[in-house]
Order: sequence, then structure tokens, then C-alpha cells
Amino acid sequence: MKEEKLEKAVVRLREGDSNALAEIYEITSRGVFTFVLPILHDYQLAEDVMQQTFVTAYENIQSYQPGTNARNWLLTIAKNMALTEIKKRKREVSYDFDQDNHPDGVYFLGNIDSPTIALANKVLAEDEFNIVIMYAVGEYKHREIAEFLHMPLGTVTWKYNNALKKMRKALEENQTSYEREQAKAKI
Repeated sequence: MKEEKLEKAVVRLREGDSNALAEIYEITSRGVFTFVLPILHDYQLAEDVMQQTFVTAYENIQSYQPGTNARNWLLTIAKNMALTEIKKRKREVSYDFDQDNHPDGVYFLGNIDSPTIALANKVLAEDEFNIVIMYAVGEYKHREIAEFLHMPLGTVTWKYNNALKKMRKALEENQTSYEREQAKAKI
């Protein structure tokens, strides 16, 4: 029911009805905020990113393909904006930290370091990334993620496990590359 209402509102917005944006906001703002807060770990910044998500969605409404998942489209915009904020803040924050405390340039976001999030964003499909972030960073249960993303619980669990396999493989490949580089450096 909510998804149909959201889809209709997004299509109306795409057709030029700017009043539909308020309806889209009403339906999804809480979910978008809940999605970006665990990524950003900053309430005010999460509110700003949430607001900017709707501005960006409005400005880029023609990129939405009717009949696809409107909620995932919005969450993708929100995810990209949150990751951009992390990158921006990492550059800003890196000057404030003593290099002795963070010699490798890795800063942490909750229990997950930012390079791991960047790797996940690189190797995972959008829905897998969303599920992993919501589970690992947001500490949502699979059941809650399934409800939020309107997916069957089994699908969420399968996608999560598949995403972990992809991440392990990518991390192993990165580790192997690093070990080869270290071996070459010793020669």
C-alpha cells in the first residue's frame, strides 16, 4: 500500500506536480533518516543529508524510471550523499588528527572503518550494500531490514550472506595484493 502510494507520488513529481514532493517526504523521510544516521553517526548531519536527499531527488527526478523501486532509488541517493559527506569529513578531519595516532590514515565509523565501507560500496550491489550497512552499522535485525526494504526475510538474509562472501573475497584479494607489494619492496 505505502509502496504504491510512493510510486504514484514519484511519478506525479516526475510529471511536474511539485506538490508530490511533500507526500514523498511524508512517506519516506523517517526511513531515509534512519538509513543515513548509522552511516554518519551524527544526528544533525544525518538530518542535513536527509533534507538534501529530497532536494537532489527533486532536481534529478527525470533519472527515476517509473516501475522500479522508488524507495531504493531514494536510498541510493541518500547513501551516495552520506558517503560523499564521509569523504569530505575525512579530508577535513585528517588535518586535525595527529598522524602518530592514525599513521595509516584509517578513521573509524562506529564499528566499521571507512575503507571497509568504501570497499563494500565498490564490490556490492546497491541492495546488498544497503542491507550490510543497515545490519552492521545501523544494528538493525534482518527482520527489520526486510520490513523497511519491503523484501522477504529470506531474500534479505541471502543477500546479506552473499554480500559477506563478496566482501571476504575482495578483502582476501586486497590482502594478497598487499603481501605481493610488500614482498617486492623487500627485494
